Amino acid sequence: MRKSMLPLLLLTTAGFVTTSRHFGGWAVVTVDDLPDYAVVGRPVRLSFVVRQHGMTPLAGLQPVVEAKSGTANVSVTAVPDIGAGQYVAQLNLSRPGDWTVTIQSGFRGTQTTLPPLRTVSAGTSAPRVLSDAERGRRLFIAKGCFMCHVNTEVTSTPSLRVGPDLTGRRYPAEQLAKFLAHPETMQLTQLPRSGPFRMPNLGLKEREIASLVAMINSGREVSAVTPQRR
Repeated sequence: MRKSMLPLLLLTTAGFVTTSRHFGGWAVVTVDDLPDYAVVGRPVRLSFVVRQHGMTPLAGLQPVVEAKSGTANVSVTAVPDIGAGQYVAQLNLSRPGDWTVTIQSGFRGTQTTLPPLRTVSAGTSAPRVLSDAERGRRLFIAKGCFMCHVNTEVTSTPSLRVGPDLTGRRYPAEQLAKFLAHPETMQLTQLPRSGPFRMPNLGLKEREIASLVAMINSGREVSAVTPQRR
């Protein structure tokens, strides 16, 4: 990533998480499908999973999803969806502009604020298509990666540091893609973990994997080849 973009990115990603960090007191929110943009008047379906310690899906919660843009404010209580720890909320964004969306997980104060969601008026041109690396930076937050991994190229928010520091690290693209698709069956590095936690299988789609690979390997000419999911 170009150095000139870093201050802006750090500013817009500040404050992404507030969490109780005593034993048993933290969870990770993983958004299933993060839209690149929204359209006024068209409901945004936001589906996500809440996992204690990033591993165990938590059922029986009452998450709240809030969206703000200037003086406009939308708050929706998420309802259980198919699958343990899965919730869904429908957001109706009333005006164009950038909306700040925060997911209050309902578990001990854990919350995640997503990257700004650009919203356009119906009938206007769609925003420019995001590059894989740009989308990868958004997914690094939306998938909860920042909770366990430090990567100062993406966010300045301190994480829980239970996974390897990814700042400045680069990996063979194909090997990284395979790991992201099946982290439960392989290990990417020999770096020691900071706790008894393993990365769960988040069910990442091929395009999401390609975007995360491009983001992690930003600045290096690598091929973001993704494997077929089993």
